[in-house]
Formats: sequence, structure tokens, C-alpha cells
Amino acid sequence: MKVGLITIGNELLSGFTTDTNAAWIGQRIGEVGGVVIWHLTTQDSREDIIRSIESTPEDVQVLIITGGLGPTHDDITATSLYHWAQTETEFDEDYWKELEEKFKNRNVTIPEINKNQALKPIDGEMIQNPVGSARGIRINKNGLDIIALPGVPAEMKAMMTLSVIPLLDENIHNPIHNQTLRTTGIMESALAEKLEPILRETKVKLAFLPKLTGVDIRISSADTNEISELRDAIFHAVGKYIFGEGDILLEEAIGKLLIKKNLTIGVAESCTGGLISDRFTNVSGSSVYFHGGIIAYQNKVKITELNVKKETLETFGAVSEETAIEMAKGIQSRLQVNLGLSSTGIAGPGGGTDEKPVGLLFIALAHAKGVMTKKFNLTKKRIINKELASQAALNMIRIHLTRD
Repeated sequence: MKVGLITIGNELLSGFTTDTNAAWIGQRIGEVGGVVIWHLTTQDSREDIIRSIESTPEDVQVLIITGGLGPTHDDITATSLYHWAQTETEFDEDYWKELEEKFKNRNVTIPEINKNQALKPIDGEMIQNPVGSARGIRINKNGLDIIALPGVPAEMKAMMTLSVIPLLDENIHNPIHNQTLRTTGIMESALAEKLEPILRETKVKLAFLPKLTGVDIRISSADTNEISELRDAIFHAVGKYIFGEGDILLEEAIGKLLIKKNLTIGVAESCTGGLISDRFTNVSGSSVYFHGGIIAYQNKVKITELNVKKETLETFGAVSEETAIEMAKGIQSRLQVNLGLSSTGIAGPGGGTDEKPVGLLFIALAHAKGVMTKKFNLTKKRIINKELASQAALNMIRIHLTRD
């Protein structure tokens, strides 16, 4: 099934609000075998909304519209849709009484302005909203099935999950299946180069989805056997960079490896400021293997809490391989864990020198047989460097655990 999407809102175009709805809707539709082939964002204007609907590609079977169903003056999606579809409306007394009761239970008097939310099309149907007051609308015109939903993410997601997705699922007869492989530690261009011989020999659709911390590979086909064959070929070519499938996070994948190997870990952080520990603890049940961490931002904390030698800091500096090693060993000993991980670097934008520029990073992992270290040269941007550093540190653990 081919789906179109229109997101409505001046705030989306101005950049004041990030359009997370579009990504979420695309993912949910993909899960049931549909595909979003067209997406347009437009402002809160009747002319623009109607123009957007009329520009929908002919091969779109279902058009989903989000935004502009509230009670205020700029919520004009419903009236614009009714005008385009040339359908009359009627006042839904039963729903108005239901709204009055909802507001009464909150000890609030319902404003008269909310009456526009009780209008319903004569040639259409309403989609119930279990979270808010704005119902969704479904109208079929000229063979195009149009579904309008509120733009508030919680309301839209509830209505999509309970009503829209089941409806689409019933009408998808030749679903497109998707398989996502998650990689890290390799650039998109290098990944594409390694897979180029495989891609020459297949007609299966493959997409590279790059992010700051890695590249997802999405395989799409109506034939599940073709997906399995291409998946196996990709694993054979670049398997060492693949940490998982679907929507698994790197920290989740590492957690499973630590549990499987019955290992524990502690983290000593400087430049990442606790971000690595935060990612570990984002995983439910991580207390089984993650014992804790120390943010040793100042040198005196490195000395007193992690047993880093003063001489090491004076000779090599806080941002050095030598200091990273002692930090990793220090947290391993302090917390009595199997693995000790450390990070130290210059996050920026200041603090760099010709010898040690902004973006310089050292990571160390102390384990039973010694310490492995790695040096990175990242960007000039502080927040990006912290995120990249946390990803590099977690990936170092993954590499160690998969080699061991």
C-alpha cells in the first residue's frame, strides 16, 4: 500500500517544532507492509491545505494528514478538508455532551470554541481520540482514502495505534517487508564501497540511513527469502560492524553480551561527563552488569578517586593514553568489576593546542588480560564530540566482547 503524508503547521515550517510525527508514522506503516512514498509539510492556510491535498500523487492510496484539528482559530484542517471534499457537516450532540462531561470531570467549564470539534461530516466518519478532545476524520473522495489526525504526538500515536494501523493492515494485500541492520564504526561511503559488489547482483531495495553514531542498512522486499539472502550476504561482508537488528540500541546489544559472558563493568569518565553511564542505565536491568561510574572531571578527582598518579598527569597530561589507562584500571579496581572503561579528551570548543587539538579523545578498556586503548580525532563541536565519544567507547566494549 502506498501512503502519502501531509503535516500541517506554521511551527513546523519555521523550525520552532521538530516534525517527529512523520518519522513515527513512516516507521509504523512500514511495520505492517505499507510504504510512505510522498510527504509534504504546509502552513495553516485553507488555500495551502487544499493545494497540498490536490497535489497528492495519483498512485497514493491512503493520505494521512496531521495537525490543525484543535479548537483555536488556526486549526482549520477540518473545514479545509470538508471544503475540498464538498461535504456538509452536522453538529454531533452526543459527542458535545461527552466533551462537556470530560471537562466537568476536570472541574473546567468547556469553552464555546470547542463546539467546532463536535462537527462531523455527512459523507465521512470520525476516528475516536482516547487521549484528547479532537477526533480524527476519515473521508473517501475520488478513490483517495483520507485520514486526518491531531498533530499532538501522544494523541496521534494513540489513534494511529488503535484505529488507523489496524485499518491499513486489513487492506494491505502484498506487504513490503523490511529488515534493518544496525552498524557503527564505519562511514556510509566505506560501507557502500564494501557492499557494492553485492548490490550489483541483487534487485532487492537497499537503503543506507546514516546517523551521527552509525549507519542503518534497511532491506526492503515483498519476498522474505530475498531479504534473508541479502541479509546473510551483508553479514558476510561487513558483519564486524553490525551490532544488531531492528531498533536495538548499541547499549542494549552490549548489555546482552555482558550478561551472556557473566561480566561486570564500571566507567570512569572525564570529557563525556557521565553520558556513557547514562546510556548504560537507559537499559532496563542494567544493574546486573553495570556497577557504577565516576565522573573525574578535575585532575584531583582522577588522583583521589581513580588512583591516577600525579606524575602521569604532570608528564603526559589529563588527555593522554597514559591517563586513560590509569583511569580504566582505577575504576576496575575501585568497583571490583571485570571491565573498567575510561574516556578522556578535549570536547571543545576551547582548550585545544597544536599538540592536542579540540576533538582529541582517548578511550581505554581494562580487562582480565590487560588494557586496550584507542585514540580518536573528532570534531570541533562539544555536544557532537560527547555523543561520538560515548558511541566509540561503547563500541570498544562490543569489539572486545565479540573477539574474546
